[in-house]
Amino acid sequence: MILELIKMAINNFNTNKLRTFLTTLGIIIGVAAVVTLMSLGEGTKVTIERQFTSLGSNLLTVFPRFGRGVGLVRGTPRSSITNDDYEALLKELDLSKIVAIVPYTSRNVQVKYKAQNTNTQVIGTSPEYLNLREIKVASGDFFSEEEYKGSKRVAVLGSSVAETLFDNEDPIGQSIKISGITFKVIGVLEPQGQLGGFANLDDMIFIPLTTFQRKIQGGNYLNSIYVSAVSPDVMNDLQSKIEEILRKKHKITDPNNDDFVVQNQLTILSSLNQSMQTLTLFLAGIAAISLLVGGIGIMNIMLVNVTERIREIGIRKAVGAKARYILYQFLIESVIVSVAGGILGILLGIVLSQVIKSFSGLSAVVTLYPVVLSFTVSALVGIFFGYYPAYRASKLNPIDALRYE
Repeated sequence: MILELIKMAINNFNTNKLRTFLTTLGIIIGVAAVVTLMSLGEGTKVTIERQFTSLGSNLLTVFPRFGRGVGLVRGTPRSSITNDDYEALLKELDLSKIVAIVPYTSRNVQVKYKAQNTNTQVIGTSPEYLNLREIKVASGDFFSEEEYKGSKRVAVLGSSVAETLFDNEDPIGQSIKISGITFKVIGVLEPQGQLGGFANLDDMIFIPLTTFQRKIQGGNYLNSIYVSAVSPDVMNDLQSKIEEILRKKHKITDPNNDDFVVQNQLTILSSLNQSMQTLTLFLAGIAAISLLVGGIGIMNIMLVNVTERIREIGIRKAVGAKARYILYQFLIESVIVSVAGGILGILLGIVLSQVIKSFSGLSAVVTLYPVVLSFTVSALVGIFFGYYPAYRASKLNPIDALRYE
């Protein structure tokens, strides 16, 4: 019986192709909008996660709290974080839970090679920075532990800095002037691009922290200390231990008076993901209004369909068709229309998300969730909005139906 009803529904659709298309159009648009927006939202979420991962895996960042413990050194702000804090963390933290502990400080300075010069960011750090960022050296080497401890005047260039200063010339072994001080180029990094969307690693120069503090900065102050944990499971414990060590070191008894901040990458990422999920659901909710409009369109067309086929219904009832068969007939037609519209909408949504990705540069990731959700909702829309017209058709009196003009 069900197969027969489906055949009848398809025959009816073939007879009224334009009406069928217009009926499904609302569902197609609604489902396509939901799939497209949720794909763009998921793509943005993945991009944010990738950018934070590029900052370093399972990262804790220690930096001075703005307005506290800040003075002036050579006219520039002095950090409340120093080499002593870095050494204390190296000594007191459980190194079995840590991939790397890396000191970091930076300054924008003038860099020259012969007639070429550029203003770029110079980073003072330790050799473990390579492990923190998982960056690779294209040619030459990163500075070694011996060069770090010996405060050697050696530099590793980002790819764009090397291109700006040296063009097609090999930088390795050449001398450059950083803030008027001669440094030997020992390495060039592979192109890295944006660092978490915040800075460009290709436009940086890396030198030993000890050299940076003696020759460029003055003093033993740090912009930050990075602590990379072995897994997300130990990050909260490490954060608490870092705070405990630094409070002891800075003689702070009240946490409200901390002159430092320990930033947990997982906490930030979790907050961002929650915000993105809320935004994505909000956009999907707006798009779902189209599904509601499409469902109302289905009900409207099906009511018209019932009115046009009253005599047919009367004849079927007169020859013995039960009310539930009439109900099934019109309900199946409604469900087929909405499911077909859902499938076409899913395909259109996938195509649209990729087109938007290509032309706008936004990231789009199509997952199973919006596809299944859209398909399920479109089927439910067909049942919900198709039930009343089908019920109305099933309750028609056969005699009145046969008399209907």
